[in-house]
Amino acid sequence: MRKIILYLSVMIFCLASFAQQRSTTTTYPYNGLLINPAYAGSLNLLSVIAVHRKQWINVEGAPSLTAFSAHSSFASNRVGIGLFASKASQSITDDYSLYGSYAYKINTPIGILAMGLQGGFNQRTSDYEKLNLLSTDPLMQGAPTRFSPNFGTGIYLANPVYYIGASVPYLLENIILENSELTNSDDQSIEKRHYYLSGGFIYPINDHLKISPGFLLKGQEAIPLSWNANINLIIDEVAYLGINYRNTGDFGILGQVMLNENLRVGYAYDVNTSQINTVSSGSHEIFINYRIKLKNYRKDPQCPVYF
Repeated sequence: MRKIILYLSVMIFCLASFAQQRSTTTTYPYNGLLINPAYAGSLNLLSVIAVHRKQWINVEGAPSLTAFSAHSSFASNRVGIGLFASKASQSITDDYSLYGSYAYKINTPIGILAMGLQGGFNQRTSDYEKLNLLSTDPLMQGAPTRFSPNFGTGIYLANPVYYIGASVPYLLENIILENSELTNSDDQSIEKRHYYLSGGFIYPINDHLKISPGFLLKGQEAIPLSWNANINLIIDEVAYLGINYRNTGDFGILGQVMLNENLRVGYAYDVNTSQINTVSSGSHEIFINYRIKLKNYRKDPQCPVYF
């Protein structure tokens, strides 16, 4: 009975969080475009990343995320262009998204300042027929689909030593789930606006080791402020190994390895300290990143090397 109650609680939490939260990856320090459109083109080369996150292993209907992003700089490194697509699944709902990003970059005495915009859409489908209902409910039939355009903005300052960024990637508060026969606002699920603040820096220990602490703050209306802290150890500028903590009780490890000049792979593992840990073996995340210098590549001493 205890496990049944826990399972039902988890599923209710999943449905509530899907209505109000967007997915955040543990490996976000290596993939900034997912939270800030101003990150586009920040590396002054073409970077392509594919990431997959499977949350709460062994829990049926738990969230999962598959995302693809690509960005590069153009116009003598003054402009960044990016694109990302994703599929987020949770319980009976699949959420597909496609967004393009544009960033204009300015060289300042303390680093490269970028101002970014993004625009695109989400398409959500909820298949109620996957539910084992005790009785037939005419409001929960079929697989309704909702198309939701959105846009956002961000700002990003970076140099080879530190970075700081702030963004509101999705400004519109779209209705994503609605009881069509009732007009009470309590019967609507509205996508609330998210506010992100992130930062980090590099501190050299010796010729072979550097440490890189970082943080991510996420604010949202009617939801307590959430934060994420991590610290990476960079070994010979080839391997990154770090630990991560979220104020929701998630502890984890993360890292990446450069296989050659162009290719790197990364992995993260999270364990939650709440009751869900009794039925789940944790969350896994893996990514692959391909980077290449295009013909218009021009070295910039202010370009961030590690972020």
